Amino acid sequence: MAGDISNLPAGSKLQGGKYRIIKILGQGGFGITYLAEQTGLGMKVAIKEFFLKGSCQRDSATSEVSIPVTDNKELVAKCQKKFKSEARKIASLNNDHIVNIIDIFDENGTSYYVMKYLSGGSLADKVQAGPLPEKKALKIIDEVSDALESIHTHGLLHLDIKPANILFDERDRAVLIDFGVSKYVDSQDDTTTTSSLVGFSRGFAPLEQVNATISSLTPATDLYALGATLYNLVVGTTPPEASQVMDSGLPEMPSGISEEVKYAVTKSMQPRKKDRPQNVRSFLEMLPSETIQQQEDEVTVVAAAPDPTIVQAPAPRSAKVWQFASAFLLCATLTFGALLFFQKKDEGPDLSGEVKTLTSEKVDLQKQVDGLQSKEKSLTQTNSTLRKQVDDLKGQVSSQNNRINTLQNENAKLTRQVNEYKPKAERWDRSMNSK
Repeated sequence: MAGDISNLPAGSKLQGGKYRIIKILGQGGFGITYLAEQTGLGMKVAIKEFFLKGSCQRDSATSEVSIPVTDNKELVAKCQKKFKSEARKIASLNNDHIVNIIDIFDENGTSYYVMKYLSGGSLADKVQAGPLPEKKALKIIDEVSDALESIHTHGLLHLDIKPANILFDERDRAVLIDFGVSKYVDSQDDTTTTSSLVGFSRGFAPLEQVNATISSLTPATDLYALGATLYNLVVGTTPPEASQVMDSGLPEMPSGISEEVKYAVTKSMQPRKKDRPQNVRSFLEMLPSETIQQQEDEVTVVAAAPDPTIVQAPAPRSAKVWQFASAFLLCATLTFGALLFFQKKDEGPDLSGEVKTLTSEKVDLQKQVDGLQSKEKSLTQTNSTLRKQVDDLKGQVSSQNNRINTLQNENAKLTRQVNEYKPKAERWDRSMNSK
């Protein structure tokens, strides 16, 4: 073997010259991403190569990838199979905010998939300059949420949502990338990640992911990362690690951030999964409604006050067009009827203020509920502490009682001895006096 390297050098060609490597864009534990040129069209693309760090090595002369340790071959083969399987799954999602995979192939003893190159930089780059305006941050989170909802609907978890994995296309739209640690939600075993082991990014991963308990991961795991990403955008710093959140909670956020955003972030980053939003829709409902664009599959006609515990599932994509058309016709009819009505009435009720007030009251009530739950937990802990103190005091009292009984027994013994020697002392005294 002529020598070992980890990456393909610049100028390397794939698929008989169809793709030419320009440079490395990034390298992680599960693979290497290159900037490349599709030579036929003269178009830049990004190519992800499966290369399991620590298990794979490359011959510098042939670029062939091998697995030098025999015991690792089964694991690498399984991970490579999932790498290709889930690449095909992602390619089928057809979402503007999910990276577009356009080709997949095997070469050099490993696998590759080709993606559209996103030239707008990463969200991490934008945050380096400081926190984003809340409205801009919410627009980005809305677009990432659209991607995440599509992923969850198709039975996948992303498991690595963070600003570095959110890029921007030529239209400045946020696009979610890097599914290197994604997994199927409905898996039956603990070996179902795309590239074997579950990785995590500090500050953006909850405890269940940090502890690498694969079977415990749910959509709420991704919702934690989404809330942490929103925290990063509006605060401008990396969120504290999950263990710190568990011990001390989140630091107080700047006063310029709206209460709704603070509440959404706090709820999403709860240490216990059951205390977080359980799906993307319930997360979005906590954000300021005037800043979130309505998604196509969220068109709903409200006939009565909805039950806040019921969250509608997203409509199938095949029904979107008909739903949108029906909703448009209904809205047009209602608008026309409203115009006729107000032509006959000088002024009508403006409900927008009431809606805003009710929304604010809903947030306040939820905060009160959370506060009461926290107090209940605190009182339970206090009661347990007091009960332990009472038990300790009872133990001390019992110990003192035993000590008193012992002393009383010793005193009685001494009294008996005194009584026994008293007659002898009296006789001795009389004897001495007679002399």
